[in-house]
Parts: sequence; C-alpha cells; structure tokens
Amino acid sequence: MVRELKVLLMAAVIAVGVALPAQAQETSDTARLRFYFWERVRQESWDNAMSLDEAAADTSAYVRLRTSLGALWTPGKSWAVHLRLTNENRVYLAPKLDPRLKTDFNVHEVIFDQLYVKWTSPRRPSLSLTLGRFDMMLGEGFLVMDGGPLDGSRTGYFNGLRLDYSLKNKNNLTFFFVRQPRTDILLPVINDKEQAMVEQEEQGVGLYFSAHAKKTGLEAYLFRKDAFAHGPLPKGALHVAGGRLVHPFTAKLSLTAEAALQLGTLGRENRSGLGGYFHLDYKCGRPFPRPAQLTLGGIWLSGDDPATPRHEGWDAAFSRWPKWSDSLIYLQARETRVADWVNFASLYAGAVFEPAERVKIHLTWHKLTAPEKTAPSALLSGAGRDRGSLLIAKVAYDVSKNLAGRLIWEYFNPGNFYVTGADPYHWLQFELFFRF
Repeated sequence: MVRELKVLLMAAVIAVGVALPAQAQETSDTARLRFYFWERVRQESWDNAMSLDEAAADTSAYVRLRTSLGALWTPGKSWAVHLRLTNENRVYLAPKLDPRLKTDFNVHEVIFDQLYVKWTSPRRPSLSLTLGRFDMMLGEGFLVMDGGPLDGSRTGYFNGLRLDYSLKNKNNLTFFFVRQPRTDILLPVINDKEQAMVEQEEQGVGLYFSAHAKKTGLEAYLFRKDAFAHGPLPKGALHVAGGRLVHPFTAKLSLTAEAALQLGTLGRENRSGLGGYFHLDYKCGRPFPRPAQLTLGGIWLSGDDPATPRHEGWDAAFSRWPKWSDSLIYLQARETRVADWVNFASLYAGAVFEPAERVKIHLTWHKLTAPEKTAPSALLSGAGRDRGSLLIAKVAYDVSKNLAGRLIWEYFNPGNFYVTGADPYHWLQFELFFRF
C-alpha cells in the first residue's frame, strides 16, 4: 500500500506540475504562479522538564531554525498545485551536542513539507479533491491535526487524499484517507537522517460532517485508525465516533464542547476510550489593563484501569501536538510517548489582554489530575492522581504582515501523581516568524 501511495503522489506531481497556500487559489488569470518564503527562529530553554529532578543533568537550550520555500501554481480556477520544501536545523547551547546526532550543529534534512494537487468543481454545490501531501486540521485539532508527531513542529503533514463536498446552508462533508509511514519513504529526502515521524506506521480513513442550525455550529465524525505492528509495539485498530458543538448564548458568551468515544483492539486486548473538552468564552471588550476575554474550560481524557482486562486509555489518534501545553509534551515522553494526551484531565481558567493593537497577552492556569492511578516507576508515584498545577503566560506580537513574534513561559508544579520530592520546572520559548 505504501508503494501504491507513493506512485499516486509522484503521478500527481508529474501530471500537473509544481506549486502555494489555499488562500492564494483565487488569483486572476494573469497571476497564476506565486512563490513564498518562511523563516521561523525559535529558542527553547528548560530545566528538569523530563526528570522533575533539579539535581539531574536535565537542562536544555537550543535554537531551532526552520526554513520553508514554497510555490503555488493555479493554472485555472479549478486547479491548484502546492509545493513546499522545508528544512529545520538546531544549534544546541546546553548540552553542546545534539543528543541524537552527536554534533554541535544539526544540519538536518530538506523534505517535501507540502506536495499536492487540488481540483475544485466549478459547479454548485462544489466538490474538491486534494491528492498528495497536505496539512489537515479538523475542528480544533482534537483528533486530527498532526500526522508525524516525532519531528516536532517541523511539519504536520498527512499523505493521502481528501474529498470535500459543500452542501447547502454552509454544510460540508469531508472524506479522508491517510497513510503515515515511520519515516519519510514516500518522497525524496535531501541529506536523509532517517528522521522518525511516528513510532509505528499508521493509516486512517474517515468522514467529517459540519452543519449549522441557526447560529449553532454542529460537527460529527466517524473514522478508523490502524497502527501496524513494529518491534515490541502491537498492531492496533481504533474506531472513533464523536461530535463538536459551538453555541453562542449571546454576542459575548459562547460555549464550545467536543466529545468522542473510542472502541477497538490493542494487540490481543479489547480497548475503549472516552475523551472530551469544553470551554466557555466571554468577550469582555474591555480596554487594557482589564481583560478582553475570559475563558473557563475543562478537559477529560480517559486512563487505563489496570484492574480490568480491557484497555481504557485514550488514544490521541492524529492529534499528538501541544494543544494544551508546549512543555508537558516533554514530560509525557517519559510517561508514555511524546505529546501523548492520555490519562489527563484539567479544569482551567484563562484571560486575554490587549495592551496594544497588535499585541495579545494570554494567561492560563490549569489544575491537573489523572482519571486513573498508574503503576509506580522512577517518575510516577503510583499513589495519587493529582498531577499538579500549570501556569502559562504567552505574549504574541504581530509586528507587520511579514513579521510576528511570540514568547511563552510555562511553570509546572507537580502533585502526588509523581514521585515524592518531584521538583517544579520552568520552560521558556521565544520565536520570530518571517514570511515573504
């Protein structure tokens, strides 16, 4: 199947050509080809975010340099072809060597981050087909967002096809099929370092329906994910059914809620999982220093009860990304897998301030818990379910249409879910993003 998908990807490129982003598709007859350049400079620093031990050699500081060069070709109103090449290098400050490549400057791969052909029917209701390598976020990215979590935020692409059918009254039906190999074997890689994309090869197929009932947005989905056995990792099949609701009570107050049920198998075990979240958002519209928006929310992602024969842990499916925290994903790497949102619950509150026209300050406080106790280990106590508290402060500054900046600070204070004496940590990220 991988070979067949590779043939489809390459055939699509040969048949139609080379290509840029979806928003640029509506171009004039004389402006059919556009090029763009992105550069992201991100510095990350943290202490004992994986060990929760101040005495451990667990300090890290590095600079990530991600460069992207892309093009979008629209030979007609019905066709678009998008090509983007991406490379991300890292400069390590502490420790001095890249932990994996054992070098002080990580000259990494140049990969095809995007390579797809999109056809859109000129008739109404419209039908569009996307084939190749593309980004895909459904809803808020609760279950479908990132096809390759192990390369971090370097990429988030999926390989496969997507079919969108626009119905009346702004309703939409999406069908997708994706296949994600362990490493990038579907397209050529320059300076191949065999970067892992996911622990075991995965495949997904599903339907996603979006509708509107007056002012309320309603979404429902059904999909299947298969994970193929690799080494000690067993074969798994997961069926997911869920829905999302966005309801404005007033012009200022709105509710967003999503929940999903999971059933399937994990190796020889039957499995089930239950997950969901909600957030109430109130737009205050107040001038600084009063908040522009207030949020109250909750998250529940089931954990596995070791006393039962069934595996009840939530499966993040294709959404292993920093949805709720940029720092916790590193701690999750020791607990289960990186960015593995499982056995996780939170009640949180947040506020947004706007001190200037292009500046936003986000403050969020989480009270974290675990739905189930877990077996004791070097990191986990096995005695409690209190994960602790997390404070997040983020400043976002859009300097211009070509330049944006972001600063994130996170402070985590562990609870009795972790071993006695677990220490807090600080995590800091600074980022500049150039786009031309």
